[in-house]
Amino acid sequence: MDSVNATDLWQAQSADLAGLQARARLRALAPRAGVDFASNDYLGLAQAPRLRAAVADALARGVAVGSGGSRLLRGNDPEHEALEAEAAAFFGCESTLSPPRPRYGLSTGELLTLAAFQAEGLRF
Repeated sequence: MDSVNATDLWQAQSADLAGLQARARLRALAPRAGVDFASNDYLGLAQAPRLRAAVADALARGVAVGSGGSRLLRGNDPEHEALEAEAAAFFGCESTLSPPRPRYGLSTGELLTLAAFQAEGLRF
């Protein structure tokens, strides 16, 4: 493999950028504006004061951050149990179980199963 000269790379990149600009195709970062329907924050929760305060409080208490792994493998936290107890009270059921890891969305199979349980009035 030939060695690459940094100056040559810089010149090539500069030429590419100039070409994009000449065709009005050069993009630049801009401040956030408007409603965001193009990301996972379409509900606008990333800037919600209550959520930000709750996250800061959890971090101050030493709650682990990141997706981690299954509670069976990585351990259970009091926050898991508090969330499940609050959800059970909200839904008026004996208990709930939070998903094994945070995800962007439920799979189609999970949604269909939950819908079937609800339609039949079943509790699990």
